Amino acid sequence: MNTLITGITGLLGTALVEENKKNKTLKGIYIGNYQMPHDEFVEYSICDVTDNNELFNNFRDDKIDTIIHAAGIASTDICEREPERCYVSNVVGTKNVIELAHRKKAKLVYISTNAIFDGDNAPYCEEDKPNPINRYGEAKLACELLVGENLKNYLIIRPILMYGLNNPNERKCFYFWILEKLQNRESINVVDDVFENPLLSYQCAEVIWKLIDKDATGIYHIAGRDVLSRYEAANAIAKVFSLDAALINPVSSKSFPNIAPRPKNTSYRTTKIERELGIIPFGFEEGLLLLKKRVSI
Repeated sequence: MNTLITGITGLLGTALVEENKKNKTLKGIYIGNYQMPHDEFVEYSICDVTDNNELFNNFRDDKIDTIIHAAGIASTDICEREPERCYVSNVVGTKNVIELAHRKKAKLVYISTNAIFDGDNAPYCEEDKPNPINRYGEAKLACELLVGENLKNYLIIRPILMYGLNNPNERKCFYFWILEKLQNRESINVVDDVFENPLLSYQCAEVIWKLIDKDATGIYHIAGRDVLSRYEAANAIAKVFSLDAALINPVSSKSFPNIAPRPKNTSYRTTKIERELGIIPFGFEEGLLLLKKRVSI
């Protein structure tokens, strides 16, 4: 199977490469002023999905069976401040990837988000009606609709707040931001009124590969077992890595008036993946302990 991953150097893309177990031939594209080291099992290239000529020319002669589309600006605040940039990166990029999927007769796996929900009726299942409250959520929902309207062979994956090991060239996830601040003995303010069930990136990747292997279609939610506030998650990080939790200050999201609105609780039900795949979602501390084995602090 030949698989193309857009945004391959992001948090999920990195995990997809590691969890591939060398069973599939991978090609991956990213945007960045850096070169990825040679990898026997992955062909990396720099390519912008918003440039359709560049995208199509890059893969003109390639056989592609599956496209995992994880590229696009994922910063909620950047999307709120720069709506046109958000639209181009997410919606225009997705239109181009859909066209590439058509040309290659490939299955499209679109990586969406919990931000499509308003946070008023958690926990959410796959059939619940989206109602985004910020521009990022609106763009991602628009992409979901494009995928559903233009393709028959597709998967829409909705991960939730992910944590894992970052590519050092990419934006840090919340896990690494908190870990580094506490290691440096810096005081941090963390909101205690926004709730999600944090998801280990490697388990997310494992579920995606299993869904692809069983040729699943439709929409799937992937999440961890524990529903936590960001403040509770920060305290768990301090506990697992033996750092000073006294440095963590609980604050209301109203303390950050200049950021985009966040839904209060977008936690998921994971009944579908548990039933269909036999997946048991990791608890947050369980996932942190697995990460601890991979890092030296």
